[in-house]
Amino acid sequence: MKQLIIASVELNRNFAFVKGNRQINAKAVAAKVKSIREYGQLSPITVVKGEDVFLSGGHLVDLDGNDIPDEQTENYFAVLDGQHRLMAYLKLGLNLDDLVICEPLNAEMSIVALIAEMNICTTSWKGTDYMAAPCMALELKENEVFEFALELRRKNYPLSTISQWCLGKNTLKPRDFVNAIKEKKLPKAFENSAWYQRSINWYRVAQEKFSETFLAKKYLIGYIIDQGREAEDPTAFYAQIESRIEQLTDKQAQLIMNPPKGLVTREQLIVDNLVEYLGR
Repeated sequence: MKQLIIASVELNRNFAFVKGNRQINAKAVAAKVKSIREYGQLSPITVVKGEDVFLSGGHLVDLDGNDIPDEQTENYFAVLDGQHRLMAYLKLGLNLDDLVICEPLNAEMSIVALIAEMNICTTSWKGTDYMAAPCMALELKENEVFEFALELRRKNYPLSTISQWCLGKNTLKPRDFVNAIKEKKLPKAFENSAWYQRSINWYRVAQEKFSETFLAKKYLIGYIIDQGREAEDPTAFYAQIESRIEQLTDKQAQLIMNPPKGLVTREQLIVDNLVEYLGR
């Protein structure tokens, strides 16, 4: 029987996450806080050296999701398994000197494969979780459309809404990102930035008027897509919609997000208010 080699935290290294890995779930952290408070740390956190992630083509983000420069990766441990345990440990204010970590037992597996086996197999991935695969496994060139998609993913937008904001249609599917790994390139849809060049401006002005929760429900982007499709001059409509959103009053924006109860469904009231205040 082989002995598991574990170690205490090296004080000269901070913790980081692999860019594109599963998002932190607040409920999961709360559950880990309760467990650690009562029983302490029950299993080690699996990490690799940050520079190993970079050498494998990946990138790091700090615990708040901010990019870490590649030249600084040697200052970090990259957490492969145990993100929620680590966040709970930090939330409890416990001494990191007592945190137990270990390296992966299978040194032959790639980092992306390790993350997949440790995370995908324990909890089924949701639609946007599949976006993690290209981030971790591909040496991505700068792609502003995909970066926008990742921004929305970090805000817990569903894949269907991300697809509409980034591409103007609900066509992105989990299999597109699985195939991206096989083909070693992003889905072809991200190569066309024409829709993005307009939608990013709509999104930025909409952020000043609406909550992220509302924008994630695709009411606004769905309205823009539908009205643009029906407009006599779609180009003119798309050119005007940014200023129309910008001119909304706070009261109008609130009525769109929270319409008073009526004889029709809330969804229909929202659509009706979007048409009333933003036009056709």
